[in-house]
Amino acid sequence: MNTTKIVKEVNLEDFKEIISKYKDNTYVNPHALDHLSDAQRKVFKEQGLIDALLKENPRGVGLQRNGRYAAFYRRNWGFLRIILEIKDPKLEIITFINTETMPNLKRLENETP
Repeated sequence: MNTTKIVKEVNLEDFKEIISKYKDNTYVNPHALDHLSDAQRKVFKEQGLIDALLKENPRGVGLQRNGRYAAFYRRNWGFLRIILEIKDPKLEIITFINTETMPNLKRLENETP
């Protein structure tokens, strides 16, 4: 079973409300940057991930089977996919992935589980 599969599109306004609610309690999991080389760590910093969540509008947001959110932010090379989880009273950025494309979230309404 693929627990990271996106099973539902999340309304952007609903997602913005979640971000707004946790804007003062958002943090990056220490393991989120583990997969980066030293050179990449100079480019991708924790604050950059938080700023993307707080200051940018995602192109799409999906709810994964494991209950985590996947938010897609447009970049000139593709998309930044940020995986986050609500851990009341905090919002935790679990990890991020650079990807060339994002899934068609509209198709999820017509799929069977």
